[in-house]
Amino acid sequence: MPPPHPHILSILDPTSLFGRELVERVARVLPELRCRYLHTAGESEHLVVDVAGEPALVSPLVETDELDGSFAVAVAAPPPAELTARLLAWLRAHPEVRLLDCTQPGIAGNEARCVLSTPHGTRGPRAWYHLADPALAGPLRLVAALAPLDPEELHLTLIGPVSTFGAEAVDELAAQAAARLSGNEARATEHLPGILAFDLRPAPGERPAALEAQLGELVPAVAPRVQCADAGVFHGHLAAVRVRCARESTVEQVRSLVRAGGGLRLARRNEQVNVSAAVDRDEVVCCDVRAGGRWVSAWTAADGLRIGGASAAVDVLAALLAS
Repeated sequence: MPPPHPHILSILDPTSLFGRELVERVARVLPELRCRYLHTAGESEHLVVDVAGEPALVSPLVETDELDGSFAVAVAAPPPAELTARLLAWLRAHPEVRLLDCTQPGIAGNEARCVLSTPHGTRGPRAWYHLADPALAGPLRLVAALAPLDPEELHLTLIGPVSTFGAEAVDELAAQAAARLSGNEARATEHLPGILAFDLRPAPGERPAALEAQLGELVPAVAPRVQCADAGVFHGHLAAVRVRCARESTVEQVRSLVRAGGGLRLARRNEQVNVSAAVDRDEVVCCDVRAGGRWVSAWTAADGLRIGGASAAVDVLAALLAS
């Protein structure tokens, strides 16, 4: 009997900040997947990505039929609009191919189901999935831990890093900081929403609305209210979380639920928590936990791009392989 045909995962833009993390995690956790690497930069040059210490060629995606034979297509960075339209048309014509959209706010709109990790069902006739915004990963772990209290309403204030906008944005922030420290005017922004070095700004209104829509899919029993800001920091997500529950609780009861929650660490009572301490870690740190009546509040610090990014994407792919 001939060996089974390998599953082919086509990863678009594997040299992006998210793409590099995804490539590394897939190679380590899902070695049975055969990966095809393509970029959407609109240039004819081939690129190179590191895969388990070895270089791999990244070809330009010119024609969508180069995706033929894919078990799934993972989109690691937003493609150009024209290519996005052709990609979605190709996927509609190949309903057997899964889509894992890891971009924000996503390329497929309501045609893709928002998932935090393991998918549950599909929307419509196609297996299209959209990975939830990494900023939600930390707060949602806390909400999950509070399940015995029956959460009904969720208020989030999210403070996000520039890594949300990609590797080029991280470099741009460093250049802005150098300019400001030297007394020079920072150059016009290309990848960031503005001058963020040593600064903080509210995010545009469409982003909180998109996050509320994702929460509506992920925790439909909980009414969300979201505000968010972009901070002049490189990595790490900080969130102020307030949850109204159906059941009243005490601080000690809530602290006990957090201790028992998966992937959470309760900060010591006198511990000073910095968001940088959560970077490159798989746990979410919870601090300043309070409870009064039916309300619970806390801060969460997390590496959202790690726990809600490549790691979550691999969980989705593993579930699709097993289905």
